[in-house]
Amino acid sequence: MLRKTYPLGRLYLIEFGFDFMTEITFIPDSQIPEASEGKVREFEQLLGARLPDDYRNYLLRHNGEMPCKTDYWMPGEKNWIESVAEMYALIPADPPQSLNQFIIEDYGVPSGWLPIANSGYGDFTVISLLEEDQGAIYYLFHEEHGYDPTERDRGVYRLASNFNVWINSLQELSKNGQS
Repeated sequence: MLRKTYPLGRLYLIEFGFDFMTEITFIPDSQIPEASEGKVREFEQLLGARLPDDYRNYLLRHNGEMPCKTDYWMPGEKNWIESVAEMYALIPADPPQSLNQFIIEDYGVPSGWLPIANSGYGDFTVISLLEEDQGAIYYLFHEEHGYDPTERDRGVYRLASNFNVWINSLQELSKNGQS
């Protein structure tokens, strides 16, 4: 009997829905309260959309905690390393890292995209809530995008097909780009 073998690399498994986020180390933050299923549902009602399951799981387990590894290469760019400076959480709208601030204030992010992190330089990492690419992760480069809510192409970089793929791709890179 001839057997077929299939690649079972980590990212391959993540693409097909296996949750490897538990392998990621996050930095606990006592300032951020735990999120509950009720708080997530309440946020989704305010948002008017259901969050992708892998991102919901992140909020329920880590709610805005930073991953220990925060760097990644920008797709299609030879020498551009970007970093996550802050992840957003389900907390009251006053603190700057609150997901609720994006419902209350208009930051010029196109509709159907929710900022989930920032680079510390005015750029957002967003998750798509749109049916055609729900869960996809994008980077909005403010110097090109200009936070025009109608712009979905200029200054937009697709980082991953979903939250788990993106969070698992983060690395700790030195200034010369070595892990």
